[in-house]
Amino acid sequence: MTTLQFPKTLVRFGMDGIMRRAGFAVLGYSGGADSTCLLVLLSDWCRKNGVTLAAAHVNHGIRGDEADRDETFCRRMCEARGIPLFVKRADVPGLAAEQGLGLEECARGVRYAFFDEVAETLAGEKSGAAVVTAHNATDQVETVLANLFRGAGTRGLGGIPPVRGGRILRPLIADSSEAVRAWCRENAIPFAEDRTNAVADCTRNILRLSVLPEIRKVFPHPEEAVSRMSGLARRDDEALEALAAAEITDGGIGRDRFASLDPAVASRVLRLLAAEAGGAVPEEGHVASVLALAREAVPRRVSLPGGVECRIGRDRVTVAAPSVDETFPPFTYPADGNRFENALCAVTLRLPSDPGAIPGAADQDEENIYKISISVSLNFDKMKGALRIRARENGDAIRFGGMTRRVKTLFSDRKIPPALRSSVPILADEDGIVWIPGFPPRDGMRWDGTGTPLTVTCHSRQSF
Repeated sequence: MTTLQFPKTLVRFGMDGIMRRAGFAVLGYSGGADSTCLLVLLSDWCRKNGVTLAAAHVNHGIRGDEADRDETFCRRMCEARGIPLFVKRADVPGLAAEQGLGLEECARGVRYAFFDEVAETLAGEKSGAAVVTAHNATDQVETVLANLFRGAGTRGLGGIPPVRGGRILRPLIADSSEAVRAWCRENAIPFAEDRTNAVADCTRNILRLSVLPEIRKVFPHPEEAVSRMSGLARRDDEALEALAAAEITDGGIGRDRFASLDPAVASRVLRLLAAEAGGAVPEEGHVASVLALAREAVPRRVSLPGGVECRIGRDRVTVAAPSVDETFPPFTYPADGNRFENALCAVTLRLPSDPGAIPGAADQDEENIYKISISVSLNFDKMKGALRIRARENGDAIRFGGMTRRVKTLFSDRKIPPALRSSVPILADEDGIVWIPGFPPRDGMRWDGTGTPLTVTCHSRQSF
């Protein structure tokens, strides 16, 4: 009989304690072998330990009838075990096109946003419900191999962390895909098959179908070796991260001290400062440039990914977003005209009857001043009351793709620098937010050919 590492993994990484303290757990359930195995194991464990378990299934709108069959299978499995199932149907191809994302990246974002939504529903005011996913040891090998050939450092070689953020848990991370399937067969546990997994049309599938079989001819059990290596890499990365964090005081670091650091620590200092400022991960070239300039002791500024900059002063090294005027002039359309402007951007609004409704010279003028333009057509007839342009407010949320999303989370996930967030224009009517540039409009507000179209274009000085 196949024995899984599931119970040992729960204890080794403190997952049992996290779920007991939360009192609630949400399982991301696709219906495949891994998540079905986890559904069975976790339902038994939760029942014995007084933890409320729910499952969350996303139908991505990609595989048609086959996806519908998987959804039906998930419903039956959960009903048989008395586990509440939350289902989300999403048009991932449409969302990916709207947001300019790859299909896999968009699908992952939809899944985790839905898991968080279910966790909040389940736990209520208590919050903090654990989210459990069925990543296994074979997934870990594929992830580490992909990161290796992308030139990753210790963080990338650490692969999929068993616990992320103190609440996302992977209890099967020490069990191979082969062991999980064997366990399901031996225990007569049915599961759904996703036929797209057998098509070598993406990085992960190519590694699974073509590369791993060749590796197994030399190293029969790569999962065990990669698990050890990724654990050591995570341990080393955490130690270096702690050293870097200890160097930062008052949001920066002394220039002389930064210049003297080993590049392994300096790169992490820069990464931590950039993350705090809302930027993306600096690349190796950025680290080398900042270190070289810090050693010259000449005040300079270096642009970093994510719209932030490193400011190298005579005494300090800091990272921040370029300064912009965060004030918002009062603006209501059409009472205040059809053009709004602050230091970050300009917004034009046009009904078919407005002067300049046909794009022309005015748009050309904007293009000469601003770097980026984002446009959407909204249904003006569906707006309730006056349309205002305002700054973000505490508790702001918008519903699109069938899900309600917090603006704070959207800005954070998009890595919009904190210094820019209060300058991003938000269009709102009496029912709430209608549109935020760079994101889809509120459900039901996109012009579909009926009603009066309102064309809104945001011209921006920099990306957000």
